Amino acid sequence: MKNVIGICGYHNSGKTRLIEKLTRRLKMEGYSVATIKSIPRRFSIDTEGKDTWRHGEAGASVVVASSADETAFIFKRGMGLKEITDILNTIAHPDVIIVEGRKMEKIPKIAVGDIELDDAMRYDDNLDEILSWLKDSCICTVQV
Repeated sequence: MKNVIGICGYHNSGKTRLIEKLTRRLKMEGYSVATIKSIPRRFSIDTEGKDTWRHGEAGASVVVASSADETAFIFKRGMGLKEITDILNTIAHPDVIIVEGRKMEKIPKIAVGDIELDDAMRYDDNLDEILSWLKDSCICTVQV
């Protein structure tokens, strides 16, 4: 998982705001970015009773909702981070994958707020330093 970086912190510590800043800056510089939001509780993006939900209830292991504006792949099972990043790298080829949460994963991390993590880069309004570190340690290719 060489192009993966984790953003870790407690609830309301600023993780999402940092991901927004990093994503905007990297995109401006020509990098492609994929993000993963780890949700620690039961969650479904699907809506009970809708057609996609009915496809899954009928037994489809993957349901794709496709429109002119967006495509969503709904795997009807949970996955580990490695499997998710392998899929993203195969279908989207991002330069970097930013993961919100997953503090126990063995990936480079940025610590936000009061959380203490060994070997994590600390974010404290040092966006340029974080971007430089991220480019040096996590971004494999440049799509400029």
